[in-house]
Amino acid sequence: MKDDFLKLAMKAMQNETVQKLMANEKVQKGFANAFKASYEVKSKLDEKKAEFADQFNLATKDDLRTMKRELDRLQRQVSRLKKQQKEDEEK
Repeated sequence: MKDDFLKLAMKAMQNETVQKLMANEKVQKGFANAFKASYEVKSKLDEKKAEFADQFNLATKDDLRTMKRELDRLQRQVSRLKKQQKEDEEK
């Protein structure tokens, strides 16, 4: 969806009328304010999701991502130790 929007925006920027419109300072400020508002809403929503997850002791995507990285690291460590043990036994 994001890629489709970017493609559409790039195509629109090829249009001379759109280029003139985007050169307008008021339009630029409007876009800047819209992006700022979008960022603030997303940030606030993320903050509330984290509070909710913490309140009900739920794992967030970030928690799961961190746990997966740690699990992967531990699995690599176990594999190295098994390999080392096997090599030591062969000596």
